[in-house]
Amino acid sequence: MISESDFEKEELRREAEYDSISEYLEIQKRIKKESARLRKLFKEIDENKKKLVESTINDVAFMTVTMQDLREKIIRDGTTVSYKNGENQYGTKQSPDAQLYLQMSQKQTQAKDTKQDNSEGR
Repeated sequence: MISESDFEKEELRREAEYDSISEYLEIQKRIKKESARLRKLFKEIDENKKKLVESTINDVAFMTVTMQDLREKIIRDGTTVSYKNGENQYGTKQSPDAQLYLQMSQKQTQAKDTKQDNSEGR
């Protein structure tokens, strides 16, 4: 027979797993919605060019959704974090979320430029 403590631990584990799965599905849904929105913007381009930009559209959709989530975390938690590397070495540095947001922003701009170039036939 399982103890009450073990039962509660298992219940919490399953709830966390369910939350993780439902969060994953929600993110996938948002990415698909953004991909569809972007495809509508490029519906008039040549079919061959559409094939070229399809993966870029999917990448931009992923980055857009991820950046929205990162933006929320940055607003909530700020752009810096405290660190301590030893007894006397401590301070603040740019948060990993802020770093990732900046990197993705640059990549998203590059991807949008690529998409724009392909849609204009360059």
